[in-house]
Amino acid sequence: MDKQEESLGCGGSCGTCGGCGHDHDHDDSSLPIIVLTDENGKDVTFEKLDVVVLDERSFLILSEVKEEESDEIDVVILEIKEENGEEVYDTVVDEELSKKVYSQFLKQQGIEEDEEE
Repeated sequence: MDKQEESLGCGGSCGTCGGCGHDHDHDDSSLPIIVLTDENGKDVTFEKLDVVVLDERSFLILSEVKEEESDEIDVVILEIKEENGEEVYDTVVDEELSKKVYSQFLKQQGIEEDEEE
């Protein structure tokens, strides 16, 4: 599973904090969970943070569910495609496209790009 990852604070994308990057006492368990299989056949659990539409293409923004808590999360960007009538997810390998999608994700979360550093 090749990942284009960016670091982000809270990223909860919830109504309580809007993914503002601050530490809040709220339950993120309301985020949809998705399980994907990596290239080694291992199931990996992700939280679905958002969907970004850019230039008529859709991208899924995910964060891997990890046992340990962290102030930062890794964001995984996958393009949503349709093959044979089924939804499939394709890794975004174009760095420039990944940056554009990530920038749009931050805008949708109400986060200024300078804030997340």
